[in-house]
Amino acid sequence: MANFNEVMDELISERISTLFEIERTIYTGRYNLSKKHKNLLAAQSISMIYSLWEGFIQRAFGAYTDEINQRNIPFIELSNEIKIFHMESAFKQLYAYPQNDNGKIQFFTKLSNFHTTPYQRIHRIVNTESNVGFDVLNKLLKRFSLETFPTHWEQYAHPNSNLKDTISDFLRIRNAIGHGGDISSEVITTHESYMRYKNLTISLMYEVNLKMTTGLSNNTFRSS
Repeated sequence: MANFNEVMDELISERISTLFEIERTIYTGRYNLSKKHKNLLAAQSISMIYSLWEGFIQRAFGAYTDEINQRNIPFIELSNEIKIFHMESAFKQLYAYPQNDNGKIQFFTKLSNFHTTPYQRIHRIVNTESNVGFDVLNKLLKRFSLETFPTHWEQYAHPNSNLKDTISDFLRIRNAIGHGGDISSEVITTHESYMRYKNLTISLMYEVNLKMTTGLSNNTFRSS
């Protein structure tokens, strides 16, 4: 079974390759697209970037959880954030308490078995809310006891270091397209805008990988 670093390297490499292939297909003139077809594809390219980004987040957190599970750590020794994440994933009744007696009995039986089992396989599916923006990204990192992103991230300075605003602009454009917005907008179709969000996504992927690698090295997934 591939280790965490190998999985992450492959995830990032695949997405970077796809991002450059999209760019080459639409913006370099290699395929001699008509202006109409180029504009249509260029508009959708922002959604393509987002799809790669959200897919990366889902699979990266899955890989991170797999690595924690492989270490066979007693549940009680995991960080409180991970415990809460796993329990909320395992027990949907915490959000909607059963109203009938049979449902309550099943809930408490399952809960009792849970607390008498010293080892748990942490739930590996994260809820991206189909909107992996600044706040959702940081919420996911926090749930796994990982370092969050600052609002101003100096490693990313284009067009400015305000990461929250930059990701918000990225999602705003993607959501406009997803909900039938003006696909001829110059903001959406320019090569410059594609490169901006391509480079943002690449920077974020590498940084999420670094945060996870650091978390594994420093055992931040364990209780203090």
